Amino acid sequence: MLNMMRLDWLGMRKYRSRLIIAVITACMFGGLFGAWMILPYLVFGMFDASLYCFDAEEKGELNRLYLTLPISRGTLITARYMLSLILQGIGIVAGVVLTLIFSRILYGRTIINEHTFIPNLGTLAVMTCASLLICAYLSLIMHPILHKFGYAKAKIIGYVLPIVGSSLLVVIFIMTANRIEAVGAVTRSAFLWAYGNPVLFSFIILCVTVLFLTASYALSLKVYAKRDF
Repeated sequence: MLNMMRLDWLGMRKYRSRLIIAVITACMFGGLFGAWMILPYLVFGMFDASLYCFDAEEKGELNRLYLTLPISRGTLITARYMLSLILQGIGIVAGVVLTLIFSRILYGRTIINEHTFIPNLGTLAVMTCASLLICAYLSLIMHPILHKFGYAKAKIIGYVLPIVGSSLLVVIFIMTANRIEAVGAVTRSAFLWAYGNPVLFSFIILCVTVLFLTASYALSLKVYAKRDF
């Protein structure tokens, strides 16, 4: 499995500069709008980077190479998910460090908004688990489709639409919460409860994340086993 992960990583070499771009962009957004944006942006950026292996696989016709190797399709899927989780882990570590640094440097300053965010262990735990949940949710939608059809055939329905659609849902929810008092009240109550119970809230999010990842992994195994190259 480690060799399979290495092959995917080598196949992604021309995309590695985007990892640096993700860090720079996260710092830029954090500096402009708030240090709280850095951690989730970096975790998502690393998850997004892990999807480059699908594009690299097809452009280099690596799938044909993989099928000639003495590895099962299940091992390939496992290696791909492990690489994704490792990259997200790197995003978490870098995101936590940069969030702590930027929040202290920018506290009390006004650029676009006034910077008042000072993270603690509870908020960092919630932000980390929530970021992983978003990635697991997108993985559940995207990975099975990309594993079944490949990046070239499914980049619209398996990559673009899930990200755009999810972003629109968030925007619609925020607008609804602002316009409809009942929805806004429930949302505020949920945030207050989460703020007051960060450990329990993080645990709940983590459990849902594991369920999403398990379902995504099982579906990917099923569809990739039947894929005809």
